[in-house]
Amino acid sequence: MKKIGLLWILALGVLWLVPNVNPAWAAYSSHQNDQDINNFLTVYPFAKSTKLDDCSLCHPGSPNGKTGSCDYCHQTYGLQPPHGNVPLNPYGQAYKDAERNQNALRTIESADSDGDGYSNIAEIQALFFPGNNKDYPGLTPAPVVTMSFERILSLPYHSEFLLLNAKKDTDWYARYGGVKMIDLLRYVGARGDATQITVFAPDGFSQTFPIKSSGTQYNVKGPYPQGTYYGGLDFVNYSFIPNKLVDGDQIPDELYMLLGYLRNGAPLAKGKINPATLKLDGEGPYRLIPPQKIAGSPDRPSTASPVGDGWDYDASKDHNAGFSARCVTAIRIEPLPAGTTDFAWTEGGWNLVDQSRVVIYGGIDPQTYPVTGQVLDESGHPVADVQISFGLVSLGKVGEAKSRSDGTFRENLPVGEYIIIPSKAGYVFDPESISMELPRSYKASFPESIQISSRSYKASFTAYPAP
Repeated sequence: MKKIGLLWILALGVLWLVPNVNPAWAAYSSHQNDQDINNFLTVYPFAKSTKLDDCSLCHPGSPNGKTGSCDYCHQTYGLQPPHGNVPLNPYGQAYKDAERNQNALRTIESADSDGDGYSNIAEIQALFFPGNNKDYPGLTPAPVVTMSFERILSLPYHSEFLLLNAKKDTDWYARYGGVKMIDLLRYVGARGDATQITVFAPDGFSQTFPIKSSGTQYNVKGPYPQGTYYGGLDFVNYSFIPNKLVDGDQIPDELYMLLGYLRNGAPLAKGKINPATLKLDGEGPYRLIPPQKIAGSPDRPSTASPVGDGWDYDASKDHNAGFSARCVTAIRIEPLPAGTTDFAWTEGGWNLVDQSRVVIYGGIDPQTYPVTGQVLDESGHPVADVQISFGLVSLGKVGEAKSRSDGTFRENLPVGEYIIIPSKAGYVFDPESISMELPRSYKASFPESIQISSRSYKASFTAYPAP
């Protein structure tokens, strides 16, 4: 059968475009060397570094939706193998029943394992889970941006010295550095009707805060009262004290709700699940810092025996440390725009920690950047109806386009790292995906077949009739 060539031309403006996915972007997976993952990526190489490249392809998350499949499995069955009878979602069960090999994946392509009305192969090609009936083509996720560490560093820096008062643990003074939460929301384009944010950690912990001042609730806008510094207490951790600050002095800094990435000048240690306790260790790469709404003094932990010296635990004090979310990976701005669904970020939660990224989504109107292109065959004729899927790296599909009669297509996308996947019935593509980053531009080594001009990049794809 004669081979059919296909040229997919992308004119991407300021963009990083490479024909192979960077290994550093590989999805977080405790089963990276597992034969089942390798089988799937061999049959569907375009799925590399998408949300399908993960345990969640075959294993369910928690019933309440707060944790992804990895955390749910480990919290339920323990971190060390053997894990026992680990549950499978319908797609995982179908794959197992078909004898768990590459041919099994092809055998179940036409089935609708999760019963959502879409075949397994249709969902896979569109970057939706074939084993989750709440995740299917046609859903409109809320607007979303992914903020890399470099992007966050480009925002105005703010540093503040403050007290973190804990209920059951040791209180501490520290200087946190990062970006004001209000500045971050402005950068991503928070809508004027946004009322609150919910901040998530990958282990399922979350806290909700109003944007504007609301009584004694911690709010995004700020500022907060500076309060007084209390020094010389043997039950307080004084890891950092500003010069010339002594007991009884007013806190010198203006205090705001902060997305912190430095503590006392050092990067925050990335969080991970402690294998002994199954709880979160570490506080980074990002920690949400709410200063005390009611400025006050430290007190002993509630678990400590009373001493009667005026420093015993006081339930009426502002114990802001308990609202200081560690390992922030996602921030939802509420309410969600009409007609959109919640963005399913949980399966990529630990991957976001590993790569120092934060997902911000919901009630935003972010600045977008045009991704335009044209699809041609090897003779230079336009090819219509080629589906172009845009997925956030390690997360989900957030955009799509289809080539028109003249072969052109266009999609506007906000800040983020994306995987682009072309598809059309009857064709296979080589390469099957391209990675890109918006809006940054990099110099990169390209194959000789890729031509670079001052305003566009051109990438060649060859399409063959599917076997």
